Amino acid sequence: MSDKKPFSFLKGYSFSFEDEGRKIESWFSSLSGQEKVFVNGAQVSSKINISKEAFHEFSIADDRYSIRLNIVDLIRGPFECTLSKNGKEIKRQKLIFPPVPSLKSTFRKVSYWLSCLFYLFLYGLVIFALVLVKVYWNLPEESYLAFFIVLLILSFTIIAYTFLKWSSGVQVIEEDVP
Repeated sequence: MSDKKPFSFLKGYSFSFEDEGRKIESWFSSLSGQEKVFVNGAQVSSKINISKEAFHEFSIADDRYSIRLNIVDLIRGPFECTLSKNGKEIKRQKLIFPPVPSLKSTFRKVSYWLSCLFYLFLYGLVIFALVLVKVYWNLPEESYLAFFIVLLILSFTIIAYTFLKWSSGVQVIEEDVP
């Protein structure tokens, strides 16, 4: 595995630990349930799991390791990954999602309504431009399908940008194990 962002909806999420000079990495898919564990870049465990808890065991020399993932809440997080050595928890990391504002407080903000007006204006402008193009070039009625496809692509682009902006706030935090 290479160094990458700890979280991506399409690429999954990963945790990385160091123990006695060994780099232990775990990767979990957000979409397929695929899970993999790597030690110094070599895969030592792999399975498909769709539950909120995952457990992987592997051995390195005379040491038995295990990695346990616990998803507290799928939407709000956190995702906790614990590394154990010879039955004793030694390190833990948490994937913390940025807080989601409540709808009540969001609807009260002027910036929310201004962004809604901006997107409505943007959609209206795109529809107006597409109707002008249709009238100017005398396009057939089927061209409305293309208009809706363009609007759909514009909508998905805005949603993807919003999600990327949100996911940039995701953090992996090291936690002390008692």
